[in-house]
Amino acid sequence: MMRRLHEYGCWLVVFLVMAQALLGCTVVPSPRGMDVVLVSENDPIFDKSFEALSFEDIDLKQMWVERETSEERDNVVIHNHTFADVVERVKGGVVNIYTRNLEEKEARVGVSPNDIVRIPLLSYLFDIIPFKVPIPYNSEGFSLGSGFIINEQGYILTNAHVIHNATDIRVVLSEGRKEYPAKIVGTDRITDTALIRIQPDHLLTVLPLGNSDRLRIGEMVLAIGNPLGLKHSVTSGIVSATERISPGLSEKLLDFIQTDSAINPGSSGGPLVNLHGEVVGINTAMISKAQSIGFAIPINTVKMVMPMLILGKTERGWLGVQAVPLMPNKAFELKYPHEGGVLVVAVEKDSPAEKAGMKPDDIIMALNGHPVGRFLMLRREMLSLSPCVQLSLSVFRDGAVLEIKSTLEKREKED
Repeated sequence: MMRRLHEYGCWLVVFLVMAQALLGCTVVPSPRGMDVVLVSENDPIFDKSFEALSFEDIDLKQMWVERETSEERDNVVIHNHTFADVVERVKGGVVNIYTRNLEEKEARVGVSPNDIVRIPLLSYLFDIIPFKVPIPYNSEGFSLGSGFIINEQGYILTNAHVIHNATDIRVVLSEGRKEYPAKIVGTDRITDTALIRIQPDHLLTVLPLGNSDRLRIGEMVLAIGNPLGLKHSVTSGIVSATERISPGLSEKLLDFIQTDSAINPGSSGGPLVNLHGEVVGINTAMISKAQSIGFAIPINTVKMVMPMLILGKTERGWLGVQAVPLMPNKAFELKYPHEGGVLVVAVEKDSPAEKAGMKPDDIIMALNGHPVGRFLMLRREMLSLSPCVQLSLSVFRDGAVLEIKSTLEKREKED
């Protein structure tokens, strides 16, 4: 009798463990986020209009409007309607973006140690009871963001993370006048930029692109977007800093414009405009633990990668050097007499740079004839170059300036 009761007790315990495991199933978002691609490029959401073209076929002059401005331009007079006047000019070019997308989630199934200790007589089962393990699966989700129109053919700039893994994109024009389906032309995860397109049936309001390199710290700017689903909201602030590397964000991203204009979830992809009504950045991120610290991608960075977005080809060319900003003490040690420049600290084995003869302690002075004044400027230039592009580098070494030519290669994927 006692033996039979013991057997029944064991089966009851096993049943309770299984019930605990089933009832203890939890679902959490995948931690990989943007690294996971769940929608194939062959999906109908992608626009293939330019897939047969090459970089040489693209005429960027027709892609966006850019005002010709001199170094000295008239100051904007500030009065009680200054911001309202700017918003009135640009609001028609700002859009709200709603997406249906695939999300990777994890169902954690099993028994946790805390659950086990509450069930008596289970110590002998520790070796066979699985603790909670993640089981990935795909789920449909929804997201919102912002964007802005850059030409009358319906091309819109936004953030890559706004339309990541989208299966359906809806664009709502200013003041909810009309909704359009959109397709993805191209995305670039490194700079977090994306180009989408709608088929308009009337003339669109186009926002001109400015020159983010001319922004001054303290200059007034406006951020326009769709924060928290509140359509077409406007916030004002100043440029707090430029060439900022944002803490907590991927190091692969370029430098940012830092602003105290409020940028909340849903504002991502909207324009950061100056008081001349020109887009100087794409609102993209905010540090959750700070107040009034937002970041925008400089519009000049977007211009550099625009050919990649148009063709949907964002593979970068590989040179194979590790470089850092040139510090004054290192410039003195290497007897470098010029201003600016970038220091090479390492050259990868069998890389195009090594084949071209580059060495550590070389100082890059110019790229394709353009002086390299700052490290971030060189980094921005390199991110816009694809494999097979030929480079001409002016390099300072041992008191002489050398001209080194190299061809970027496609880097083999590492295991």
